[in-house]
Amino acid sequence: MHIKPMVATLEAPPNTAIAPPADPRSFTFQMPLFRPGTNVTQNGKAEKVSHVILRRRELMVYLVGHEDPVRPERLSITPSMFTTQRRPEALSWIL
Repeated sequence: MHIKPMVATLEAPPNTAIAPPADPRSFTFQMPLFRPGTNVTQNGKAEKVSHVILRRRELMVYLVGHEDPVRPERLSITPSMFTTQRRPEALSWIL
């Protein structure tokens, strides 16, 4: 009995570009970042963030020159860009 091996090859048709698979997730996203010194807008007026605290599981933003905290939803701020990709950084400290 003689067995003949079968070999199959896949070739792209001529003049057809093969596109890499699209990544369903984006590695960057935008999010507001409230930290001391950040410029924000409240009711059309420019303000500056004094400090930020978590109170009863809610973020509270304190503005320079104001006693009462402000909820972040009431402030306008340019969102910061963040990434989920790891970026290797050089060690700046010695063990």
